[in-house]
Amino acid sequence: MPAFMEVHEQKKRHIAEFYKEEFLRHKCRLEFQRPFFAEKTYEEIEAVLNRIIEEMDRLCEVENFEQVASHLLHRIDVVTNLSSSKVNPTYRIH
Repeated sequence: MPAFMEVHEQKKRHIAEFYKEEFLRHKCRLEFQRPFFAEKTYEEIEAVLNRIIEEMDRLCEVENFEQVASHLLHRIDVVTNLSSSKVNPTYRIH
């Protein structure tokens, strides 16, 4: 594989890892919000987050991966409202 393709693949993997971490943050936030959701609703949202996280490596192979991942992240943020949180982002996971 040519060096420029290796760099491109490595960049995609780093971006995929970034998005995985972001979705994990949203999953953690969702866990704290669990009391505010009906159990079935919570389970459905959690299942969607788990699927996105599990399939991120395959998703990064899609041509417009960054746009798709960004769109999914925005849609999840509508539910968790993490981006509007006043908590310091470095403390949001734990």
